[in-house]
Amino acid sequence: MTVNLQENENFLVEKTPANLFKGMEAVGGQLTITDKRLIFKAHKLNIQGGTTEILMSDIDSVDKASTLKIIPNRMIVKTKDGKVFKFVVYKRDKLVDLITGHLK
Repeated sequence: MTVNLQENENFLVEKTPANLFKGMEAVGGQLTITDKRLIFKAHKLNIQGGTTEILMSDIDSVDKASTLKIIPNRMIVKTKDGKVFKFVVYKRDKLVDLITGHLK
């Protein structure tokens, strides 16, 4: 996965494995976090593919959740316009803290 940075944009996490829930499907792929965006790019083996981009300036909150109420690996990103993005990620606490620290 290659992410082209915008002008004055810097990587915070160049890529980390992640799943993004699209309806009932947990779409596997890579999550890149910059100081301006979250970019999720799906692997080609998924039914639903493509790229999902969330601007840092659009994020209202980032919350922690658990899978099956016991596995601490979910990250819930809510945007100011009411959209909810549910990710399963590694090192969730670190990613949530990183994103929260860059919200404006």
